[in-house]
Amino acid sequence: MRTMIKALIVNSMISSVVAFIVFVVFASIVCAVIVFIIILLIGLVKPTLIILNILVQRTDWYKIKVGDGIKFRKQIDTNLDICNLGSNSGKYAFDYEETGLKGENWALGPQTLSYDFKVLKNYHSYLHEGGTVLIPLCPFSSCIIDFDDDIVNYKYYSFLHPILILNYSESTKNQILRFVDKPFQVKPLKSIFRIFKDVAKVNYKIMIEENLEKDANNFVNSWKQQFSILDMNIPISKKNNDSITFNTNLLSEMISFCIERNLKPVLILPPVTKVLSSKLSEGFRENYIYSFVRKSNNYNVKFLNYFDDKQFDNNELFFNSYFLNEKGSKLYTKRVLLDLGIIES
Repeated sequence: MRTMIKALIVNSMISSVVAFIVFVVFASIVCAVIVFIIILLIGLVKPTLIILNILVQRTDWYKIKVGDGIKFRKQIDTNLDICNLGSNSGKYAFDYEETGLKGENWALGPQTLSYDFKVLKNYHSYLHEGGTVLIPLCPFSSCIIDFDDDIVNYKYYSFLHPILILNYSESTKNQILRFVDKPFQVKPLKSIFRIFKDVAKVNYKIMIEENLEKDANNFVNSWKQQFSILDMNIPISKKNNDSITFNTNLLSEMISFCIERNLKPVLILPPVTKVLSSKLSEGFRENYIYSFVRKSNNYNVKFLNYFDDKQFDNNELFFNSYFLNEKGSKLYTKRVLLDLGIIES
């Protein structure tokens, strides 16, 4: 901001000098005023655009558009005590602001375990020796290798090295970074609208009771369609079993990566509402979650399972049937840190 103020002062001085020269040469105060105004306005274009871009970048609309990648473009503290990876459930589950710790939520939604590992490889050095790495798991973390739609991976263009991005495209990068850096120039009308009327913060909402059942059914039906499952309790298909084998080896490698760098990995299953939990049987959990964790956990690191934790029975801690809201994330983060002995009650 100081730089922009200095630029405005310099621009005003230049405009005044040029206007004075015009006045002396042409003996016309009208011409001098016109020249002064033109030069001043031209000089104001750049700082005005900078200010407008800053205003747009502060909106939640912008943050949603860049897909959470913006969190990696800020100044990240070094010597972090803790971080978490993960997809949407991890994104909404952890909030370190009031813990007294230096922590970062590195979850992006949606995100596969393979991209969890890429983020960890890129940013693990920000943790101090002995720092904690939380690896949140979703009900179907074991079944996703990569998303078919490249758009899901666009959020990585703003902070990951090109070699780590699946189906990387230079033209896509240029297009995405132009919006990331200059959103107002790319979408001026939409930007102006969102400066004055931002989108609602999703994680502040609480879903009303009668909608939870429908929301939980939507999640289950979506998962069934995504993973071609007719019945959640029948044996795993060959395709899903191949994915589980791939992710078993991947998660095992992630754990080894942490141990070899004197970091403390923790596998963790965040809570969900009772409505959603009731739709995922013990047979399903054994086939898709628990056996996956046992086979991956080559160093026998901690596995914290909060899926049915009684402390989180209250639906007011969630904004839908699956994800914690702001109040829930603060309570849950504190609980995890207490259970790990990182903080005291």
